[in-house]
Amino acid sequence: MLRRARLTLVAAALLALGGGPGAGRARALEWYTAWVSTAYTEPRSNRTVRGSGESGRYGDSSPKAGAQGLVGIPRGAAASARRLEGCAAGTDYDVPQPPRPAAALEPPWIALVARGGCTFKDKVTNAARRRAAAVVIYNEPRFGNATVSMSHLGTGNTVVIMVGYPKGIEILEPVRRGIPVKMTIGVGTRHVQEFISGQSVVFVAIAFITMMIISLAWLIFYYIQRFLYTGSQFGNQGYRKETKKVISQLQLHTVKRGDKGLDVDAENCAVCIENYKPKDTVRILPCKHIFHRICIDPWLVDHRTCPMCKLDVIKALGYWGDPEDAFEVPIPESISGSVSLGSLSIALQEDDRNEVSDLSASSTNESVLQCNSLKEDAGETTALLDMDGSNSRHGEHLSNGNSH
Repeated sequence: MLRRARLTLVAAALLALGGGPGAGRARALEWYTAWVSTAYTEPRSNRTVRGSGESGRYGDSSPKAGAQGLVGIPRGAAASARRLEGCAAGTDYDVPQPPRPAAALEPPWIALVARGGCTFKDKVTNAARRRAAAVVIYNEPRFGNATVSMSHLGTGNTVVIMVGYPKGIEILEPVRRGIPVKMTIGVGTRHVQEFISGQSVVFVAIAFITMMIISLAWLIFYYIQRFLYTGSQFGNQGYRKETKKVISQLQLHTVKRGDKGLDVDAENCAVCIENYKPKDTVRILPCKHIFHRICIDPWLVDHRTCPMCKLDVIKALGYWGDPEDAFEVPIPESISGSVSLGSLSIALQEDDRNEVSDLSASSTNESVLQCNSLKEDAGETTALLDMDGSNSRHGEHLSNGNSH
């Protein structure tokens, strides 16, 4: 999920950088420089002054073509610097011309105007109405002396270039003095400039910050979960280790054919649902239910309870619970009588000890042996499977006690 979010943010960033239809301002910008050559004759010295250099820049909507003609400036520019901007709709232009025959055609001319006061389109439109072959806009110090990109959509085939302030003043001064200045404009070098719009930069920055926040949040969540998991695993390992120790104290028995109370051919383990076979090792729970050792041990480690009667085996053995709860073990009906007799014998034995202190040692030993045999029948689970042998041993003990 995190990886998909990252890919989405990257794709959106690439779209903002120029992949989508709405990213027109984030595309590569192509522009051309312009060669500007001027020539005029200084009247005082009769010397021809020439200047040439790749000092201009074509406008965005201008045809990339050459132009030439005499330089003209807005009329009245000598009296007012404001008129040099050429923003008035009916602006006239003064174009100083050299002497020529009366029948000669009027030569082409190029308008020279200052930047500012109105849009570039207004300046070009006003000059084009006066049949200007081209428009040269020179920059002002307040805007910076460098040439910049100009947007003047809708000005037709009029060639439009911009020059810096020093170049513009160099051309303007002789024209102000009435000296004809001939200008030639030529196509210069093609330039391709990659740039990113301000909106794209903001969008990419937001996308990057968002991605970093998501990554940081995911890392924090991951390490918290890992820490909690490691702690729980450590605690579970200790708990399982102690549980295994307690389970190992439960009685084990090897199944033999002919065990009383266990029909090898009919009974099966409730965990694996397979019949008991001779030489199988079974574990006997406090509730007298029998299971294969390899089946019941993993179950008890995870659940602690008998699969059949839900007795809490660990608590029944006296661990991790109140001592009183450890003896609350359900007793099957088959051995309830022996447990009652054992309890009664113990009670009688205690009463006899309190009331009669001069009982013989042989009588006392006989009572203790009888009590121990009854407790063994109730507590030791192997008596369920080996009851015949146990009874015979008990009889021998009792007969030996009577003979004494």
